[in-house]
Amino acid sequence: MTDDAGRQDLADQLLALPVPEFVDVLRRVLPARAGSRNSIESRQVLAEVTWLEAKLSEQQDWDVAAVAWPDLDYYEGGFGPEPGLWEQGACGGCGIEVVYTAKQAVCPVCGTMCHLT
Repeated sequence: MTDDAGRQDLADQLLALPVPEFVDVLRRVLPARAGSRNSIESRQVLAEVTWLEAKLSEQQDWDVAAVAWPDLDYYEGGFGPEPGLWEQGACGGCGIEVVYTAKQAVCPVCGTMCHLT
């Protein structure tokens, strides 16, 4: 795929997926783009940014959380019971804030199992 029409077709396919399936597709792509340069590690992750519209200009009112990957083993190949990114918490391994569609998920940065509420 090298042209805009091909990229748009792929985007349309991704937009048609429910949130848990969309996240699972990105789980298969983004970790492969991890890198290291000058002893500095980097990961590409999906993030959710939330804010109060009335206070958009005040950056401290923004909340940024990495979207965790599904724990497919825990949910026996499924994604868990919830359809939206409502469960949240901090990763016990690296401390990053994470969100996911279910209470059991995997940190996209360090791979630690996360128990969200």
